[in-house]
Amino acid sequence: MALLKFKNPTVYFLGFHLLCCSPLIFADESQSSWMDSINLSGYANFAISAPNRKPTSVELDDLSLFVSGKFNRWLNPFLEAEAYSMPLWESGNGWQFNNAHLVIERIYNDIQVTDEDTLRVGKMLASINHWNIVHAAPLVWTTNRPITSTYSRADYITGLQWRHDFDALSGHALELYVQPAQDFNHKTLDEHERQYDTVAGARWILNEDLDYYVGVAFQHANVMHSDEIRESIGIDGNWQHQWFELESELLFTYIDSKEQHAHDNDWGGYIQMVVPVVDKFSVVTRYEHFEFEDKIQATNTGLAGVVYRPVPSLSFKLAWQQTEGSVFHNQTGLYSSIAVLF
Repeated sequence: MALLKFKNPTVYFLGFHLLCCSPLIFADESQSSWMDSINLSGYANFAISAPNRKPTSVELDDLSLFVSGKFNRWLNPFLEAEAYSMPLWESGNGWQFNNAHLVIERIYNDIQVTDEDTLRVGKMLASINHWNIVHAAPLVWTTNRPITSTYSRADYITGLQWRHDFDALSGHALELYVQPAQDFNHKTLDEHERQYDTVAGARWILNEDLDYYVGVAFQHANVMHSDEIRESIGIDGNWQHQWFELESELLFTYIDSKEQHAHDNDWGGYIQMVVPVVDKFSVVTRYEHFEFEDKIQATNTGLAGVVYRPVPSLSFKLAWQQTEGSVFHNQTGLYSSIAVLF
């Protein structure tokens, strides 16, 4: 498939991102059949976790299938079906094939209204930050995701998204989205801390190309089965230099609720650096500080690890994570994974 032809990891990353996340282009009218307009791809992620004072486990964390079509300016569908959190083995209990979760991760259609404007309709990833848009395991550097990138906001919406491109080459764009009712086919609460009734948000993307990106995001979300309202603002960015890659995000979320909590807000941020070393090996380090509205102690997490990418579509990750304070997320321990695009 075309997805596997890129030889440079950065180009591969951008190509995958454009396929799954960016506005789709007009179909080529010279195509010989409608089957030429359909692309099939996917990825699998096997994760090994060894947190302190807990059993070591192996699971098929994600098995995703993408089906996309580019037919004309009105019909450009995309579907991602996912099986997730499937335990394979656990120390003390042996082999396990006793559980599986299935979900429609994304299902939407893109309408190219004008050359600069795209309307997306369906279930999609919320444009809260760059990590959320490209969160597929083979494309990110660590097995564990930063708390800042996902915990405090709705990371999926079911509704409408409008995107206006000011400069397609640099990625300068504005995205607006709204979810009028509850999310379609949402994941269970053991995977997400909360579910949402209505969501509205925006992301101003100042630049998003091969060298760097910068984005500012806002979101208003009503929590399902609760009077809680969450108002978030975040800024995230990435700079890719010849000798390193630097990434960071800062987030503040105000929580409006009648329930009493330790704090009135979530806030935090992380900074991550990746340095290529030798023979397709890279070293990754990250520090994150995050304060939860319902926990007295904040979380301080340091991570150091190594990533090996023999080919752009395959990655091996190994990292030690040290967490102080609240261990509600990202517990201290050794974490590894094997992720592959197909």
